[in-house]
Amino acid sequence: MKNIRHQLILLLLTTLILPHLVFSQDNLSFELDYKVNRVYPSLSITKQQLNEARTLFDINEYYKPSWVKEYISVEVSASHQGKIKRAVGKSNTLNQAQKALMNTVDSGTDISVKINYIPNNNLKHNDPKETNFTFIVEPENEAAYIGGVQQLKQYLKENVEDKISDEVFEIYRLTAVKFVVDEEGQIVDAQVFESPAQTFRDTKTEELLLEAVCNMPNWIPAQYANGMKVKQEFVLTAGDHRSCVINLLNIRRNGK
Repeated sequence: MKNIRHQLILLLLTTLILPHLVFSQDNLSFELDYKVNRVYPSLSITKQQLNEARTLFDINEYYKPSWVKEYISVEVSASHQGKIKRAVGKSNTLNQAQKALMNTVDSGTDISVKINYIPNNNLKHNDPKETNFTFIVEPENEAAYIGGVQQLKQYLKENVEDKISDEVFEIYRLTAVKFVVDEEGQIVDAQVFESPAQTFRDTKTEELLLEAVCNMPNWIPAQYANGMKVKQEFVLTAGDHRSCVINLLNIRRNGK
């Protein structure tokens, strides 16, 4: 009877502990990966998103209409043919003049939005407030590695992946090198990304990644539909892409 009881206790403990052991082992393993991603401006939208925009929230997902009790003015300002133009409205909904200005903005220039409003609160003295934000319309054609994604992966394999031991990286460790593809398609301003969130630094690996970026062949530069070419920023990342560092790079994942 005592043996049966011990066996039952052992079975119960195994049932409770085993899933946690399996989880811990899975959590300690990761897929070592090398990727190149676009680094986006703080706030930007595509031409299609701009065409479909109807409200301030449509062009800035961080804007909260619920903050506003009453609009005093909503001023949109942008460069059109080299001169600053303005269009004013009085609501969260964009009017025709504001839409027209945003759709004829000079390529690659900022669009500014300044909102004067009465806050939505219960304060006795509810003074007017002002908030503003600036965004840019992305070029229709993003900068691209000549030969496409597969050729870029092959370049990374030969110049990065094959030269780094898998033992260099551990769980949640990530190394990143930012760089710019300029208007001529050349790689410029390459530098190792540094942050207090990085608990791991390996100088040899950083130097190898930096060298691989600097030795890349020219890219096809980013270009607007009117033919204007602009520079764009990218980042090469190596390691565990579950690292919190990935959230500091301003790349977009899962279509966001």
